[in-house]
Amino acid sequence: MTYRNIVGVQFRRAGKIFDFLPGELNLVVGDHVVVDTERGASLARVVRVNFADDVAFAATPLKPVMRKASDGDLRETSDSAIDEALKVARSRVDHFGLNMRILKAEGQFGGNKFTVYFSAPGRVDFRDLVKDLASALRARVELKQVGSRDEAKLVGGLGICGREYCCSSFLRDFVPVSIKMAKNQNLALNPNKVSGGCGRLLCCLTYENDAYIDLRSKLPPLKSRVRSIEEGISGVIIKTDVLNQLIVIETGDGRQVTYKAKDVEIVERSEIKSDDMDTTEAESWGEDLDLANLVSDQKKSGQGNNSSQTSSGGPRNQQGGSRDDRNSRPQNNRPQGGKKRP
Repeated sequence: MTYRNIVGVQFRRAGKIFDFLPGELNLVVGDHVVVDTERGASLARVVRVNFADDVAFAATPLKPVMRKASDGDLRETSDSAIDEALKVARSRVDHFGLNMRILKAEGQFGGNKFTVYFSAPGRVDFRDLVKDLASALRARVELKQVGSRDEAKLVGGLGICGREYCCSSFLRDFVPVSIKMAKNQNLALNPNKVSGGCGRLLCCLTYENDAYIDLRSKLPPLKSRVRSIEEGISGVIIKTDVLNQLIVIETGDGRQVTYKAKDVEIVERSEIKSDDMDTTEAESWGEDLDLANLVSDQKKSGQGNNSSQTSSGGPRNQQGGSRDDRNSRPQNNRPQGGKKRP
């Protein structure tokens, strides 16, 4: 069995990772490299270095890294050209009176193509716009419409925690988030507390969900009758503290006593599931929330309409690019080096 070095690269911050063969190049995490893709040479950044056997890549042979990026390569994708593309795009949108918001632009290595991302409340006919942009920038231009979650990822910002959005800093894939996760963690009944900058449920609700599920499974269900092991005091559970593993019981004479869950034994188990919330809290939870809007498009990962169109401002024999499927490819699949990318 033959083993070889594999490097994973990303084309944008917190983007998908693609594997390439470094060959004789001595690459480390953080190096900028030039790789060959179906759209031509592209600039990427090394984010991981692996050592794997050939069997893992037998079905999808990997392309090699062309070379380390030089200072000249980095200048070819300078921010000034991208800023100019953004400025022109926004001015032309105003000129055509289109109901769309330009979010971000990305330049292809060599400066012969720009990808412009935008958001809009519905579908937009931008055929005239893309032709005008291609003529003004003298390059191929691809317009892509994205949904609310991808908009937050592209633009970035600060969350209610005071930190940068997870999606724009380190999350490479959007994960499904359900309202049950928020209920399971007994969060405040305030839409501003459970929704992110995209208007959808916070991605971070998934981080501690498994811990809450595990801790709830160790607590007796509400309304169960229990008895303290040391004192022999019995009562009905009326409240639980998941994180501290405490329960509050009400005795026959109306007293409320707090015990650790491990210090009581169940006399009569309630049929209420252990991972359910307090009944009264569960009935009122979410009355102030637009649940349909918060959980919509979760399976679509905020992709929106994902409409895309390309126009060329260069020679007539250049072909318009097709829709980019890189954002929809699972990260753990090892795609062939040089697959389409934004």
